[in-house]
Amino acid sequence: MGRLISRIVTSFVLTLILPVPFLVAAEPTHTEAHTQLTAVTRREAYVFASTIDGLFRAPLATKRWERLKTPPEMPLNGTFAKLPEKSPLVIYIVYRDRDDKAPRGDLRYGLYLSRDNGTNWELISERDDFGETLLLPNGILFAVTGRDRSNTGNRLLRSPDMGKTWRDITGKGLGQIQAIEPDPKHPGLVRAHVWSIRVLMFEAENENYEWKSGPPRWPVDGRRPSDLFFARSSSSTGRLYMFRATLANYFTCDFGNLTQGQALEVVPLKERYEFASGAGVKVKMRVVFHFDAETLWAERRKALDKGQPLPKPEEPSEKFADQPGGTEFWGIRVESADLQVAKFPGDRRTVSETFIGGANDPAPQARAVKYEVFKLAPSSAYERELDLGKLFDFSKPGEYRVQIVYDSARIPSQDRRIWDGYFTSPVFTVVIRP
Repeated sequence: MGRLISRIVTSFVLTLILPVPFLVAAEPTHTEAHTQLTAVTRREAYVFASTIDGLFRAPLATKRWERLKTPPEMPLNGTFAKLPEKSPLVIYIVYRDRDDKAPRGDLRYGLYLSRDNGTNWELISERDDFGETLLLPNGILFAVTGRDRSNTGNRLLRSPDMGKTWRDITGKGLGQIQAIEPDPKHPGLVRAHVWSIRVLMFEAENENYEWKSGPPRWPVDGRRPSDLFFARSSSSTGRLYMFRATLANYFTCDFGNLTQGQALEVVPLKERYEFASGAGVKVKMRVVFHFDAETLWAERRKALDKGQPLPKPEEPSEKFADQPGGTEFWGIRVESADLQVAKFPGDRRTVSETFIGGANDPAPQARAVKYEVFKLAPSSAYERELDLGKLFDFSKPGEYRVQIVYDSARIPSQDRRIWDGYFTSPVFTVVIRP
């Protein structure tokens, strides 16, 4: 993630009271549309979302949600496996909550697979403690087990046949497994980020999985999957504003595979830019403050259910620091067919991000930099043009995938009235013509 969320002092989040689910195909009700998502996965043509109400699907072409029919024994409110970008599959994960005092006896927990975009589901592996699950492009399935409400799981399993048989590759030394991901240094293998007093990264050199551990490295060896390289994240030394995803607001923000996003977000005005070779690579962008009053307080839901007028919350606002013509607060991530480069504000080090921040993720030091302060609110975005050529050399013709990074690098941190932190943009395309 590259920045530690432990720096958060205050987090503004949304909490809702949810209704009982039922299993029929239909458009979501108003209540369901404004219910926080439990999990979401974005595929090539569809987005799938899980809530306590059920499973929902929206074609990317229409962005219209419908509740999917699911087998009666299939529990709701689960999560999704990590899949290769082009995979036509969807894998749904449900574990049993041990704190549930009255579990339904007819429910079957485990991994459910859909090969037809959610129309039909089959239980491919039944057990009630599956955690994070990952499918590699070679068809090998990995799953963390031992999950419950408090723990992420402490066993790692490998399946060559989509969950029919499993081999335990945990070995010795693994603690609570926080995340698993493809190993860019050893294709076909995975590596694990494990909490064992501190975060450690476990790697193996072959299928025997004789694990070797160490701190998460910076930079990361090898090319990373695009979704990890461009992972969305944000942090703040003061106030971290988070925007919770619902069916109603999912397409208003670049949530991707996340159930909450950055309320402060930098958004390019186009998804694709083309420039002649040698011309300036200047992009107009907007910093927005996402805000959804529908999902802020349970009191709004109570008022709606009683037919009363909705209480109108006060719009939040922040003081935002920037150099209108400078780049001190801006960084970039760039991916092409032959490179992945990330340059952060301040010292412009060329690095690749770690998946989970660690002790080797040094805090940036404050520096004396002149800047201006602007009001940022949901009704008043901040706009400027950014010369990307000052952040990366775009002289070689070709197509680049780009993500902009804002990081105040604690420059205005001595004045706590000015927002201080880090956030990213959606990924967009820059084409350099010969």
